[in-house]
Amino acid sequence: MTAKLTKAEQTQRTRRAILARARHLFSTKGYAATGTEEIIHELGITRGALYHQFKDKLGVFRAVVTEAYDEITAYIQSKVEPLETNWQQLVTGCQAFLEVAQQDEIRRLVFVEAPAVLAADDLVEIDQYGFGLLYESIQLAADEGELDTVDAEGFAHLVNGSLNELASWVAKSDDPQRLQTAKSLIETLLMRHRI
Repeated sequence: MTAKLTKAEQTQRTRRAILARARHLFSTKGYAATGTEEIIHELGITRGALYHQFKDKLGVFRAVVTEAYDEITAYIQSKVEPLETNWQQLVTGCQAFLEVAQQDEIRRLVFVEAPAVLAADDLVEIDQYGFGLLYESIQLAADEGELDTVDAEGFAHLVNGSLNELASWVAKSDDPQRLQTAKSLIETLLMRHRI
């Protein structure tokens, strides 16, 4: 005999099911072509249950994109943790961000749909943690005398903007050479400021 789920467990299970279904639809069909009815249809839940979890379709999408950014951060951390120096972590972390731009599901969610659907301020808020890690690494490089810049925070914004533009460019193609070019460009940008 299985134990009955608590209300909190049922709520969490429903939330996870909505997010999984919505992620699949948003990453394959896009935000505009996905209706709330389609999200809930196969789950056997009501529209009220969806709206209880999320204010609206945009709220579902924002939650899906937030989880995708969390996955990107985890991927980057898995690439940089084995490295010994901050400089290696900085370069590798930036390149790892570009790598995810060619991962199909993430590519569409983060680099195609999110900029078209969410306000720029929302994207900045969602990526706050990732940007914080980049800024921390750049500040450390400057403090250690490895980076020549007039302002570490400004340079972090410069690198972040470059990364976002390059990732968008990479996401528009399956060509592995485009990814390699983008990785070389970001490394060159960083190396030109290395002391």
